[in-house]
Order: sequence, then C-alpha cells, then structure tokens
Amino acid sequence: AAEAKAACEGDAVPDFQETRPRNYILSASASALWSEEVEKAEHELRVAQTEFDRQAEVTRLLLEGISSTHMNHLRCLKEFAEAQATYYAQCYQYTLDLQKQLGRFPGTFVVNSPHASSPPVSPTSAATIPVVSAVAGASNNTTTVDSMLNLSDVKPPSSGTRKARVLYDYDAADSSELSLLADELITVYSLPGMDPDWLIAEKGNQKGKVPVTYLELLS
Repeated sequence: AAEAKAACEGDAVPDFQETRPRNYILSASASALWSEEVEKAEHELRVAQTEFDRQAEVTRLLLEGISSTHMNHLRCLKEFAEAQATYYAQCYQYTLDLQKQLGRFPGTFVVNSPHASSPPVSPTSAATIPVVSAVAGASNNTTTVDSMLNLSDVKPPSSGTRKARVLYDYDAADSSELSLLADELITVYSLPGMDPDWLIAEKGNQKGKVPVTYLELLS
C-alpha cells in the first residue's frame, strides 16, 4: 500500500526539469522575432523621416523662390508703371508745345474736343461765332482787323456770345492776346475780317485774342 501511494504521488508531481528547456526555446524564439520586427520598424521609420526631411527642404526652397519671384514681379510692375507715367507726361508736354506753335500760325484746324482729331474747316465756319457789327475808328477795307485792333474799343454783342472751355494753358505772346489756363470758362466772339483761327476772348475784366485751337466751343 505504501508503495502504491508513493507511486501515485510520484505521478501527480510535474517534472519541471523536463518542461524548462522547451519553454526556454519558445521564449528565445519569440524574443528574437520581436527584436527583428522592432528593428525593421525602426528602419522604416528612419527611411520615412529621411524622406520627410527631404520633402520639407524642397518645400522650403520652393516657398523662398515664390517669395523672391513675387517681389521681382512687383518691382518690374512698378518700373513699368513709372516708365508709362513718364512717357505720357512727355507726350502731354509735346502736345502742349505743338498746340502753342500751331496757335501762332494761320491754319484751318479747330479743336472742339480734347479726344478728337482736328477736322479742317473753311474760313466761312467762323460765321458760327457772333460777329460785332462795327468797331469804332476801324473801316472794313483791305486793312485787316487784326492789324488795327484796339481792345478798349471792342464791344461784345448784346446777345449771341458763345461760351468756350480752355483745353490747354496758353501764354499770351503780346499785349493784344489773353493768357489762359486749362479748364477755364470764357466768353468768345469774332470781328469782321478777323483771322478765323483767332477769337476775341473775355475773362472777367480782361480781354484779348486767343487761338481757336486752344478752345472747346460750348454754346
């Protein structure tokens, strides 16, 4: 009986010496597999970080290039606008000089609009300007009114005078002419036998001849 009991107790107690090597082998294999996976993941992370850094550097360089290009574009636009302004200012000054030169010579051009070209007109077109019937002390003969004009004796007609707007600044060449400033409103009329390219203008208490090319007739 004692031997049978001892045999039964011997069967119930596990033999740890037999199971330990097998568990140790399984644990070492799992650890090696885990280490391999961790190393692989770390390698992939390093590769991804390297690629990210490279893309970040490329993006930074592109943004710097865009900023530089934008500043250069703005600078070119500014220079272009300044060049255009200078060009148009010179054109305007040349136009004023040309108008002054044309105003001092007999011609057949009348400017009624600053944006329109100067159409040729015949001397008879001056009939649309009110004409003073007589000038004191002057006779209508071969001597023209221009050569014997006395501004103090010239009287405007009682009705039918026309208003005109000054297109350009005009500097009087002598005492018989009237200096004008652009955009001024003046009263104009003509005299019998007077050069059709000139009109008598009144501005306040001032009176004198002005070239038609500098005026836009309003009414």
